[in-house]
Amino acid sequence: MTHKISARQHFAREDDFCQINIHNLGGGFQRHSHDYVEIVIILGGHARHFINEKSYDVGSGDVYVLQGRQEHGFEGATGDFRVCNVMFRPELVSFPFGRLRTLPGYQALFVMEPARRSSSGFRSLLRLDSARLKEALEKVQRLRMEMDMRTPGFDCTGQAYLLELIVFLSRIYSSDSDTSKFGLLRFSEAIAWMEQNYVKHSTVKDLSGRAAMSERHFLRMFRKTFGTTPLEHLIRLRIRHAERLLQAGRHNITETAYASGFSDSNYFSRQFRRIAGMSPRQYRDMSGRK
Repeated sequence: MTHKISARQHFAREDDFCQINIHNLGGGFQRHSHDYVEIVIILGGHARHFINEKSYDVGSGDVYVLQGRQEHGFEGATGDFRVCNVMFRPELVSFPFGRLRTLPGYQALFVMEPARRSSSGFRSLLRLDSARLKEALEKVQRLRMEMDMRTPGFDCTGQAYLLELIVFLSRIYSSDSDTSKFGLLRFSEAIAWMEQNYVKHSTVKDLSGRAAMSERHFLRMFRKTFGTTPLEHLIRLRIRHAERLLQAGRHNITETAYASGFSDSNYFSRQFRRIAGMSPRQYRDMSGRK
């Protein structure tokens, strides 16, 4: 039976946004799942990492992300197997996730890899050399010290250090010359482009071209990653943008529709109601009362 771990129980305090563990796992670690995001950095040694009944060889320098609710554990570890776990709760951090999603490396490491890992035999493609591993560990140690010392403002500084680590790893993923990452990075670049240009008209042909894939392969990979179609994903990005505009209260409904990439305000209103559960006008009025 899989051991289920809750952040409320596992983190030092119930309302903490982050927890850092660095430990030797020469004896392996039982399979478990949890309700938080985990950045795994292998500091030394080797082991087999089981994730959702599939196994992967992992070794020093490997970095990968678990988005929670995935059963995983280590077996067959060498005596010097050492792991750093950076665990955090996205709902408790004030990160510019919209900006992060425009980074191809972030899309690859935090979105694409976890999604592909949950449905197929896919191992992480990010491995740090000794210099970068040392730099990553230094960033983790700064974050850990803030969380342990808990001096006034530790939550602000801690979140800044965590964000720095996330961007650092995302940049490395994008800049690495490893050719095995090429296909995933090109796909991630197409998704990152969508995150920045969702108000522009784009077709599956345009997006698949950016990913250097056939339209059929792009659609299949997109659905496997996001569980939906590119068009539906694009509409939801536009509706999310429209919500921000309506909250600001500076535009009427038609202006909001056009500013969010819709050429027809009636179609915009139908899509908004379908996704947000209320009309744009109701959403704007509700936001104005808060």
